[in-house]
Amino acid sequence: MAVTPETLAAAAKTNAEASLTSASAFVAAVFTAVERVSTLNLATARTAFDDSVAFSKAIISAKDPKALAALNLGAVTPAVEKSVAYGRSLSVIGGDTQEELTKLVEAEAAALGKNFDTALEGLFKNAPAGSEAAVKAVKTALANANSAYEGASKAAKQVAAAAQASVEKAAEVAVESVEKGTKAAVSALKVA
Repeated sequence: MAVTPETLAAAAKTNAEASLTSASAFVAAVFTAVERVSTLNLATARTAFDDSVAFSKAIISAKDPKALAALNLGAVTPAVEKSVAYGRSLSVIGGDTQEELTKLVEAEAAALGKNFDTALEGLFKNAPAGSEAAVKAVKTALANANSAYEGASKAAKQVAAAAQASVEKAAEVAVESVEKGTKAAVSALKVA
């Protein structure tokens, strides 16, 4: 197979188009994540403002110090729950974005691998007689590298999933602890 200037130009054009498509998809995924975070932040700011107005009105209406203390304690658990929910939402956005970007990178790596394999096959077809052992060694090395990449990719996904589960469990335990502490404080306040 002879390599002509036309063949090189066509390959360069195809590679440039593929790279542009990949870059566009990558940037679109990042912009989508930024939009989601911005929307979340605006909604969180709106809720925080509304909550602060309602809390201020409740404080103004408080009749005695016990009622004021009860209001303050009663605000702790919802605030922690909202903070945890915000963190979870950010985590979901991050996870979704990571998943999408990983798919894009994996697709790009698969396409590059396929192109590389095709190019190598073209070279191997034109390899001189007696080079079969070298060709076999190169093919074996490539198969081993692909296997190692797949194993590492699978392990990374498992670690990410385990970390996400740990974070969610820790957040759940934290909310439960704050809720129990707040209930105990409110009960103590009622007794006093």
